[in-house]
Amino acid sequence: MRQNGGMDRASNHLVAELEEPSGTRTRRLLRLALALVRAAWGDVEVDADLVIRRRASGAVVLRTAADLGDPHFLLETVRCDLETKTVEEFVREWRVLD
Repeated sequence: MRQNGGMDRASNHLVAELEEPSGTRTRRLLRLALALVRAAWGDVEVDADLVIRRRASGAVVLRTAADLGDPHFLLETVRCDLETKTVEEFVREWRVLD
């Protein structure tokens, strides 16, 4: 399915969401401890992973900690790129393994 003047948007094939962090129990406990320390200093942060999946299969193509800045801003940036880039352009920019 081609849209936008013949461009096949990445959003036709990939979807981005914030999800609960993955990892071992130890990793999750360390992230929780760090979040508690930051909260004690008044730095409230959302503890989430940015996850990009294939629409067709649900397979994860990228999972990374959304720990730099505001995770919601990161998510909106990724979603904008999915709407305005082809899969090839998106993969090149975000270095997602396809």
